[in-house]
Amino acid sequence: MTRPSFADGNTTHLTVGTISPGIVLRCGPETAIGQAIDMMREANCSSIIVTQDHLPIGIWTEKDCLSLPADCEATLNEPISKWMSAPVHSISVHATPEAAIIRMRERHVRHLVSVDAENRLAGIISQSDLIRQQGSWRKLGDGDVGAAIRRTTIFVDGDIPMSELRARMHDAKCDCAIVYDPSVATDPVSILDHTGIITERDILRNLANGDHATPAIEIASRPLRVISAKSSLNNARDTMLAQHIRHLAVIDETGNVIGVLSFADLLEFIEQDYFAHLRSVMEGRDVELTKARRSLFLADKIIETSPDGIMVCAADGTIELVNPAFTRVTGYNASDVIGKNPNILQSGRQSREFYTSMWRDIQQHGKWEGEIWNRRKSGEIYPEWLSIIAIRDADGQISQYASIFTDISERKKNREDILRLAHIDELTGYPNRRRFLELLAHGIGESRRKGTRLTILLLDIDNFQRVNNTLGHSDGDDVLVEVARRLHRRLDQGGVLARVGADEYAILLSGGTSADDDAALADDLLKALNQPHLTSKGQEIYISASIGIASFPHDANDTANLLRNAEIAMMHSKEQGRNRFSRYNRASHSRSDADLALESALRQALDRDEFHLVYQPQFEARTGNLHGVEALLRWNHPQRGAIPPSVFVPVAEEMGVIGELGRWVLRHACRQAVAWREKGLHNVTMAVNVSVQQFYGTIDLAEQIRTILVEKGMAADRLEIEITESLFMQNIEEMRANMQRIRDLGVKIALDDFGTGFSSLSYLRKLPFDTIKMDRSFVDDINQGREGSALAITILNMAQNLHKKCVAEGVETNAQLKLLRDAGCDYIQGYLLGKPMCADEILTLSQQRPAEAS
Repeated sequence: MTRPSFADGNTTHLTVGTISPGIVLRCGPETAIGQAIDMMREANCSSIIVTQDHLPIGIWTEKDCLSLPADCEATLNEPISKWMSAPVHSISVHATPEAAIIRMRERHVRHLVSVDAENRLAGIISQSDLIRQQGSWRKLGDGDVGAAIRRTTIFVDGDIPMSELRARMHDAKCDCAIVYDPSVATDPVSILDHTGIITERDILRNLANGDHATPAIEIASRPLRVISAKSSLNNARDTMLAQHIRHLAVIDETGNVIGVLSFADLLEFIEQDYFAHLRSVMEGRDVELTKARRSLFLADKIIETSPDGIMVCAADGTIELVNPAFTRVTGYNASDVIGKNPNILQSGRQSREFYTSMWRDIQQHGKWEGEIWNRRKSGEIYPEWLSIIAIRDADGQISQYASIFTDISERKKNREDILRLAHIDELTGYPNRRRFLELLAHGIGESRRKGTRLTILLLDIDNFQRVNNTLGHSDGDDVLVEVARRLHRRLDQGGVLARVGADEYAILLSGGTSADDDAALADDLLKALNQPHLTSKGQEIYISASIGIASFPHDANDTANLLRNAEIAMMHSKEQGRNRFSRYNRASHSRSDADLALESALRQALDRDEFHLVYQPQFEARTGNLHGVEALLRWNHPQRGAIPPSVFVPVAEEMGVIGELGRWVLRHACRQAVAWREKGLHNVTMAVNVSVQQFYGTIDLAEQIRTILVEKGMAADRLEIEITESLFMQNIEEMRANMQRIRDLGVKIALDDFGTGFSSLSYLRKLPFDTIKMDRSFVDDINQGREGSALAITILNMAQNLHKKCVAEGVETNAQLKLLRDAGCDYIQGYLLGKPMCADEILTLSQQRPAEAS
């Protein structure tokens, strides 16, 4: 490691006053934290000074944002005085930049208030200010980037919300995090294109924007700005200043990220300039030291305040002087070691040959530098970076030896942690996607060389988002860990398990397993997952998964295609009903291509106005009057023509765009209802279906409905929301609360397809439904005789006893209509009375069979 060079004589001309900005961002102690954050964002400032009676009483910095709780909405409204750092640490405007660095290190801060002779606030100086002006007062030298990394770097999955990332950065005491996209499955260079960084400034901006649940990968600055570990620090500094950034990811020769270089690291390296000056003082002759009284004083102060341990020995090796940092690192007080030989520090890990070579270099070249293991007073062995300098007298004879050393235990641990985190999934402790790809590539190479078979099983947990939405992310994480445990218990020593996505796992089987072996294992894995899992709240849930199997060389000849084909097989399992496994075949490949084309078309359909609504009328069973309509979504593709909802709705749910599609339906249905009202069609109920994702999604459905009703000017009691029984799989209390918020708006709620899912009388009593929609299968059974009719009549009686309205769906014959009407059914819907039709046809129908008078 090359130390920085001591700057020339003009370094004394620069002071804190000339470096620090004169404009200081300020606020009062009662200012809300959220308001202060907005001020910092608008001013692009890393700190704000809290003043009272024109005096600074505290400071709030970007780093302080990390200390806010995950759910910080209420905290943002609290006064800043409750959360600020106090007291404020100050420094004279006449102080040197070196003094500012020492003060920051002593106080463990990154900002200092500069004050004039009367102790009045003059400005504020930060680490960034020192680095921007560094070229004017201190040179970095030709040190390399890799040697300057000292701080912990955390790697996180890009799917985690910003609130959780903020907490992780706070716990890890780091000012940035590397965020990777777990879905990327390419080489390390391409991975960097999909990897970003989140800094404290990003945290501040995110708090100001209020989108704390946003996934970190959407906020992260991408692509990741990187620099080689072998690059010079001057190059790193110039790159940072040119690109207006304060962090650079550092990569090794293989392209792996090994850490992050920050402004703080550059300042720590600049401090070594002091020690270079110390060496020049130690190596100078006595007469020169006598003349340089100021340099001697500076040397004393440097020795006293240096964060590195310093030990001076006589020519015979006797210890003459140690500094406080020596005591902090080794545990030995000065009285313990002065007069003794340094060999009391030896760990025994270095050989006799090592020391012989070290002392040969010192005698021949006057210095030695390198890594060495020593022993503390407690007996603990630790690594240090040691520099030894031979000090010669006026006659050129060695009179003393000066040793300067740094404990690098934490640095080595950080590097080991970084390498581990780069390859291990933090939640489960198993290999992550990156490591799995490396193992897969190696395994394919071995199988190709040996002529053996290799198989991968790609496993995706079915409906895992529903688990997270219902139980919360903590229990969701427990489920992910339990899945990993169950899978691992079913593998023998030849299988490798990895977590390659949020709810996705991969298994690598080498050693020439047969297709029957693969199928048997997949079946065993499904059975293991199907066993009940008990949550932290004592709730029993069941897990299933879809598995895709692909083998080398039969299904693919390289890593990317083998992984892709396993994913195609997995998607085929989902299409076949989930909780099963499928082997890759070319037919499923063709279907997958079609699905991809459908997904692409679906993403463009909303923008291209390819969707439209049709409306199926509902009539009063007793009078035949028009009661309402059910809005039905249709897609008319310009090339493929009409695509049925049974095809595109599951794809929309899988893609996660069903919420956007549902919002479109709700807006257009309400707009049409208002248009009908303006043309004289009053008191017609508009029924709109809502999916599970809309009901339990991140968007507040009740608030969305309220906003659309106000925007379109529609009466709430004319809107009916239809939900299906699949929602009963969720938390019943959460469901009841969500339904009640919708009903509080005045909106009606109907239970669609009643009798086909998980309904029970207890649910109907607990949940605030207005209407039950009898599934068409019960209406069809009316034609099958007395038993079929009895089921329909039972449902009608139950609805009447619970004071619910009932709509019969799928009525197609007069016999069905008569029985339903005689049994007291309220409303009829079906092809017998009206097929789905356009808006104008509904208007014409209403004039023939008018709705209830307004």
